[in-house]
Amino acid sequence: MGGYGSGRKREKERVVEDCRVLSVGTLQRDKLLLEGLHASGLLTWTNTATGEKLSSVGYEVDTIDAAAGFIRLHYTMTRTGEAVDYRVRLTTTPLPWGGVRWAFLCPGMTCGRACRKLYLPPGGRHFACRLCYRLTYTSAQEAHKFDDLYRRLGTTPAKWKHWLA
Repeated sequence: MGGYGSGRKREKERVVEDCRVLSVGTLQRDKLLLEGLHASGLLTWTNTATGEKLSSVGYEVDTIDAAAGFIRLHYTMTRTGEAVDYRVRLTTTPLPWGGVRWAFLCPGMTCGRACRKLYLPPGGRHFACRLCYRLTYTSAQEAHKFDDLYRRLGTTPAKWKHWLA
């Protein structure tokens, strides 16, 4: 009773590395976020190692009026066959050297914050920001995995640094 490993196990948190990512930076690099643009097409995610197509999302970008800019996303959920179609509003911030910085306005139910990336985790229905899905990073989960061991040894990682190098 009360020994090592007893007690409730923490559920592993969802990480951004498992999600499909919609990035303003990628859209800008592909010239899809420019003022005065109306375009549509298909965004595709592929396995970088094999080149295999993993998923795709249809889009329509409208920035003709930058103040009312949006990107419309439409796709079909693989498991349920449900068609999903919604708009994500876009916003801009003027840059001191000219031009603008684009951002999504998170379509999450209560969020609406400006963000540069939206995520669709496995089992998710809509793209939303990291905070809405309560996502973390793999590196953040692994950062302190040996803290309990160091505490039990009565030491700290800094005191063991020369042994680990």
